[in-house]
Amino acid sequence: MTVLLYILGLLLGAAAFFYLLSAFRSGREKVAAMTGKRPAAKTTVEPGGISNLPRRAPGSRTCPLCGSELTKYEALYASILENGTGRKILIHGCRYCYKPDEDPDRVKRSAL
Repeated sequence: MTVLLYILGLLLGAAAFFYLLSAFRSGREKVAAMTGKRPAAKTTVEPGGISNLPRRAPGSRTCPLCGSELTKYEALYASILENGTGRKILIHGCRYCYKPDEDPDRVKRSAL
C-alpha cells in the first residue's frame, strides 16, 4: 500500500511540474505578444563557414584578410583603436595584401 501511494504521489508531482512549466511558457509568450516584443532568435556562426579557404594544418599562420600563409617571421599590420568601451585592434592585413610592394629582405624596426 505504501509503495502504491509513493508512486501515485510521484506521478501527481510530475504532472503538476509539467503543468506549471507549460503555464509559465504560455504566459511568457502572451506577455511578449501583448508588448510586441518577440524573443530574439539565437544564431550561431561556425568558424568554418565564415570563409571558403581550404583547411590548413594546426599551428599554421594565415592572414585573416587574404588567406596568405605566413611564416613565423612575418607579422600582420594592425593598429590599436581606443573607444568608449575599451581597446580594439584593427587588422590591416599582411605584407601580401596590405603592403604588396614592401621588400621582404629589408630589416624592420619594431614598435615595442
